[in-house]
Amino acid sequence: MAKYKTAAHSTMLSFLEKNCSKAMTVSEIVEQMHADPFCPKPPSESTAYRIIKELVAEGRVKRTVNGIGREFVYQLTDSEECADHLHMKCRVCGELLHMHHESSEKLAESLLEDEGFTLDTGMVLTGVCGKCKKAT
Repeated sequence: MAKYKTAAHSTMLSFLEKNCSKAMTVSEIVEQMHADPFCPKPPSESTAYRIIKELVAEGRVKRTVNGIGREFVYQLTDSEECADHLHMKCRVCGELLHMHHESSEKLAESLLEDEGFTLDTGMVLTGVCGKCKKAT
């Protein structure tokens, strides 16, 4: 049975598309939607949690832990493309980066060959991005 997509769902998805380079908590998403003059009728926080849960289940949004905290952040993904490669998350700025498909394959093949370990695709590796590394 197909699910009905509400106006709040469409508004939130549109906002996430405009901010696809950012990983944010649900509270930050709602706060920024309310501050955005081009965001018509932003959802309440409880509605945003429901929508984010649906988007994660659909594979359209990736959920990761925010740094070393217990808080989750969410970021729009390219869905099909994102499922086939690894991601890198900067623990300083929180940006979620897409690893090139070839690099993902090489790393996965190397781990399988050297360690007998099969790496899950779509996994998030944590470290420091090039911009933040240059800033230190």
